[in-house]
Amino acid sequence: MNTWKENLEETKRHYMDWWNHKGIVLNMWEHFQDGVKPHADIPAPAAPVDLNQKWFDPKWRADYLDWYVAHSSLKADMLPVANTQLGPGSLAAILGGVFEGGPDTIWIHPDPNYTDEIKFDENHPNWLLHKELLKACKAKAQGHYYVGMPDLMEGLDVLAAIKGTDKVLLDTVMQPEVLERQMQQINDIYFKVYDELYDIIREGDEMAFCYFSSWAPGKMSKLQSDISTMISVEDYRRFVQPFIRQQCQKIDYTLYHLDGVGALHHLPALLEIEELNAIQWTPGVGEPQGGSPKWYDLYRRILDGGKSIMACWVTLDELKPLLDNIGGNGVHLEMDFHNEDEVEQAMKIVEEYRYRPAKPREESDVITIKTADVKDEEFDADAEVARIIEKVESEAVAAVAAVEPVKLTLDRESTLFKAMERRVLVLDGAMGTMIQTYRLSEEDFRGDRFKNHDTALRGNNDLLAITRPDVVREIHRKYLEAGADIISTDTFNAQRISMADFRLEGSVKEINLAACRIARELADEYTRKDPSKPRFVAGSVGPTSKTCSLSSESLQPGWGTFNYSTLMGAYEEQAAALIEGGVDILLIETIFDVKNAEAAIKAATAAMVKAGKQLPIMLSFSVKTPDGHNMLGQSIAEFIAGVGDYPVLSVGINCFTDIRELTPLLVNLGAETDYCISAYPNAGLPADDGSYSLSPEMFQKAVWPLLDGHVVNIIGGCCGTTDEHIRKLAQIVEPVSGLWLSPHRPGVGSAIMETAPVADESSDGDVLRAPFRKVVPQIHGVECDCCPPLVKPAEEEIVDDNGVFDAIVAGKAADAAEATRRFVDRGVAPQEIINGQMIRAMAEVGQRFQDGKAFVPQLLMAGRAMKAALELLKPMLAGGAATTLGKVVIGTVKGDLHDIGKNLVASMLEGCGFEVINIGIDVPAETFVEEVRKSDADILCMSALLTTTMTYMKDVIEALEAAGLRDKVKVMVGGAPVSQHFADEIGADGYSDNANTAVALARRLVGASE
Repeated sequence: MNTWKENLEETKRHYMDWWNHKGIVLNMWEHFQDGVKPHADIPAPAAPVDLNQKWFDPKWRADYLDWYVAHSSLKADMLPVANTQLGPGSLAAILGGVFEGGPDTIWIHPDPNYTDEIKFDENHPNWLLHKELLKACKAKAQGHYYVGMPDLMEGLDVLAAIKGTDKVLLDTVMQPEVLERQMQQINDIYFKVYDELYDIIREGDEMAFCYFSSWAPGKMSKLQSDISTMISVEDYRRFVQPFIRQQCQKIDYTLYHLDGVGALHHLPALLEIEELNAIQWTPGVGEPQGGSPKWYDLYRRILDGGKSIMACWVTLDELKPLLDNIGGNGVHLEMDFHNEDEVEQAMKIVEEYRYRPAKPREESDVITIKTADVKDEEFDADAEVARIIEKVESEAVAAVAAVEPVKLTLDRESTLFKAMERRVLVLDGAMGTMIQTYRLSEEDFRGDRFKNHDTALRGNNDLLAITRPDVVREIHRKYLEAGADIISTDTFNAQRISMADFRLEGSVKEINLAACRIARELADEYTRKDPSKPRFVAGSVGPTSKTCSLSSESLQPGWGTFNYSTLMGAYEEQAAALIEGGVDILLIETIFDVKNAEAAIKAATAAMVKAGKQLPIMLSFSVKTPDGHNMLGQSIAEFIAGVGDYPVLSVGINCFTDIRELTPLLVNLGAETDYCISAYPNAGLPADDGSYSLSPEMFQKAVWPLLDGHVVNIIGGCCGTTDEHIRKLAQIVEPVSGLWLSPHRPGVGSAIMETAPVADESSDGDVLRAPFRKVVPQIHGVECDCCPPLVKPAEEEIVDDNGVFDAIVAGKAADAAEATRRFVDRGVAPQEIINGQMIRAMAEVGQRFQDGKAFVPQLLMAGRAMKAALELLKPMLAGGAATTLGKVVIGTVKGDLHDIGKNLVASMLEGCGFEVINIGIDVPAETFVEEVRKSDADILCMSALLTTTMTYMKDVIEALEAAGLRDKVKVMVGGAPVSQHFADEIGADGYSDNANTAVALARRLVGASE
């Protein structure tokens, strides 16, 4: 070769070492041209006339790549490669998929003439285009650079591209033998196609691969299975692993692209493929990139498994710590370079670490992959990896476990405890509601401290303690002036899990200390003004957006984005900062998962022990049902019964709208536990304009029975409440200066009137005519003989037949329809079948999906089964109850051709009773608007998978407003790069991160009961 790269021979040696698990390769994903001296005087071609010319005109493409390589940096191990870029997954186009060029990449649509018999047509235009393009590029290169091998992709992804993802996922269950046969057919074609393309591009025996530009002395391929994130480990071993192994056996140098945290549970199966040389790790959207400490242990495990690694998008400042941890053998670095000065700096660091061994590890931490002759019962790779994961990650909480035997008790002589004995304390109201009144800009949230931060920060309310302390100070002062006894710190989300959304994990301690400083100073100021009314500071600890109960390392080994130990560590870090900041109470609030609460309590206790301080803990739960079950179906009463060994001061509920409905729960908690009781409800229901339904006067009236009945010790406000709401509470807690309402006495029932709903026994059915009846005091759950129980549910017909439920859970459409017909023949009302069987079944399948016990195929089949059953009931519902829960228009936004997640959501919504109008992919704003207008939709659901396309969601919302439709339709958004923060920023009504929660969100948006 007459190459433009001066140090090509050195780079080849680095690659040879890397393929043999030694040394370091220093490369980058895409070349840069800024500040680079051209290697040859190659003029740039004229701009393409359209996207077809840009991607599919061999002459134009060859001219462009010739110019591109000539002007690209080739320092370090950056390779001179023409990126032909006909993929990813271009084998699907060769087999009949339809090419479409986008602004930044090429899309491949399903074959309209697809049949289950996979055949290779040597005259197919897409196959001829591949060869013409490679030959044109090879002729233009003249030995100055390599022509990269196109990314043909792995069989299951290829099949999904030409057949449709949903159909392939269903095939894993419905016709697995057919799927296996097709996978073998695709593999056979893969080798024929590969060999012919290799003969075009090779330089002697050498070759390079496109996209990330890697080199090998012989045949090389990158393998990948994106669809594997949606299937079980068992299905991966059946439909992917054997065919990946074939490719590794027939191609000398192989690299598997592990793409996203959802793919990590297939790592053990990959490590079992002895012929596989290396594994590339790309964390995916929303995750820290490849140089983050979060992935150190993953790299070590891959290296210990005998594979080299490729770490992607590593920054210069991450490089040295990364190599410090994982060593300098078998490491391929795809750097995030911007100029040649950065490359020079990285080269110096790499030379320092090249061939340096990794830090020693304990023997039990090493993964050893057994040979094929070891029996399964002797070695289970999945279990082995899970064991190592559990061991390594448990070290983060070892200190916590060590202090658990230490029992902390409440200081009953403290000023706080004495105050609670004689009066009801008033907690402040919502911090977020008050912040919204200031209409802060992105610049306000950034301040000088984070002026150049690379992530949008608007909406990170906790950060204001640093960037706009005047706002936080003024809000606290307003609540204190209103009469609040306890103010809570502006730290609801100030732990590293939530702060990771803003890339501020490293600022957690600073944020908490700043928030504590403001609240502490003001509380002390008001205590000095009136020592008879001391003010206290509660350190606010929110639940995070994650849930331990729906995530298990044993179910999905792979260091996912969240697990119990990471939550423990995050909570302990926050609790330690709050304690250091001088709070009087640790308030663990809005608990929607008791497993999260357990972690928070243990972490708080560990932080207290380490700090040598003892603080009371307030526990405040979010519940979904009047009997005290949360959205996960967990009983808060059962959980509270198990926290006796911790310094818990109070238990209660917050973030609820119907005070009257949940009063019996508060009464029961007071009677059945020995804790103080807290309540801080919302100001009613939110309106479209962001206001809430209960004025301060209405809020006061709604809360009065809790105070008059001595139900609570602490009363306050949650969402929608302001200082005026709290002022009204303070006025009734102390109706006359110096005269206080007496609080609840822990362990004693509350003689409160008008709380529990009862059925009017004289009426037909279970209609609640007399709305309320006196509830007798209960001592530890024992009722008086002369009075009815607290809540006496009406007797219901017990139906033994769970046929509809079982059929839907099993994904059997015919059985679901037949079971539904039997119910109808027995005279069971359609709505009872829907609520008692169908919705319950879909909730069960959704829960299994969340738990990692079911996968996308099972979700799709359950949705189909429910739809089949629902079809029988629709004629019976016509003219009576609504035939559907509502109409949903769903589509993927302009410029985005991804439809897997969108179709899954559509299927789940349809299966759960919505009428779904799926308008496809690459949908412009005007099409969304027209379809909403035409169908009179209740919900518009938008999906995006790319950060470059998700911004179109805002355009659609603005188009709805311009058309006068925004107040007529609810908007929900989702997709890999989308977050709750982004949804709030663009004015969406809701956000969901998966198909299961999308159903729950849609039901809430249309006002359907859960």
